[in-house]
Amino acid sequence: MIHLCYAVSDKKGTYTKLVGTSLRSVFVHTEEWVTVHLLHDHSLSEDNRRYLMQLVRNYGQQIIFHNLEREYGDRLQRMEQENKWMEGQIKPGQSWAIWFRLLAGEALADAKRLIYLDADTIVNMDIKELWEEEIGANGLAAVPDQVIQEGHCSFLVKKGLCEEKRYFNSGVLLLDMTVFAKEKNLLERGVAFLKKHELIDYPDQDILNYFYGADCRLLPDKYNTLVNWEMGKRRNELESRIYHYANKQYAFDYGNNYHRLFLDNFAATPWCNADFFCRLAHNIQQNARSKLLVYANLTAGRKRIVVGPDKEEEKYRKMLMLREGERYLTAAELHAQGMNLAAGEILIFFLPYESFVQVKKHLESCGAVEGIHFINGMILTAPDAQQDAKAFLDA
Repeated sequence: MIHLCYAVSDKKGTYTKLVGTSLRSVFVHTEEWVTVHLLHDHSLSEDNRRYLMQLVRNYGQQIIFHNLEREYGDRLQRMEQENKWMEGQIKPGQSWAIWFRLLAGEALADAKRLIYLDADTIVNMDIKELWEEEIGANGLAAVPDQVIQEGHCSFLVKKGLCEEKRYFNSGVLLLDMTVFAKEKNLLERGVAFLKKHELIDYPDQDILNYFYGADCRLLPDKYNTLVNWEMGKRRNELESRIYHYANKQYAFDYGNNYHRLFLDNFAATPWCNADFFCRLAHNIQQNARSKLLVYANLTAGRKRIVVGPDKEEEKYRKMLMLREGERYLTAAELHAQGMNLAAGEILIFFLPYESFVQVKKHLESCGAVEGIHFINGMILTAPDAQQDAKAFLDA
């Protein structure tokens, strides 16, 4: 029996579908019996609880709900009241769920071994492979944080409180609960540690690294592969890995294998229904209106000069409804004529990103200001992964 754990606080009621999507990816690749432990608070809605139970039953597995607000609410409230310094510093969107991992040693004492997964993970492998890995002497095994290993800043490391090469990402953890639970009052001691050293960028992750980093076992990165890191390296081939969609890397680009993997798993969950699609369509429409509003404000009362490919002139003339006296130029024509703007004129570029960057540098060297004298029109047409993710999460 594999014991699997997630933590969720879902005030809007729209986040739990990530847990369901991750769970589906586990079930479809794993033949072993799985018991899911969901650490939650009062915000878990009846609909989301019902969907989770439906999903688990569909794959013949089981789920146990642990209301940590009911069990540890007094401690959590007291911790917050005694640490007002954290107010306004915790990243937007974070909630009590970031502390639930620190209570897992107490809440799940009966589970001898446990896999913890962040909700934004997709398991593209048999989870049993991770389950059978060796665990460190202090009861924890995890994957080194790829971003930190490449020299990006961790204040915990910078202050000399954790060795850089041992700093791990806490989105996937393999725990020996008997040993892991030996660190008593991890919540209170951990927050006191953050306060003493003025750490707030990765609060729960820094606590786990400080208390467990020295003796944990470092696992291969296939067990916690950051999707944004893979895309940054221009790798698009899926492998037998656990993919971590940190920083909201779930967009609607079906040509991207990582996005398609996420959406394929979501499509097989109870959350993918008509109500969801109606809300999603509304959110996408609102995002499009927001883009158009920004564009309208920037160009209001201005004479537009559109710069783009020769073959797409008709497309952009129709899209922007160019008026009499407003021009369409190719980049070559603009270069030949010079970039001198008359009063009230604004340049709108529909160029590849690299070309726009070069033009932008030239314009700024001449004293032009982006948003006043010129804008990148591609923001109206280019896919926006962050907006896609927001539309998906809010639906």
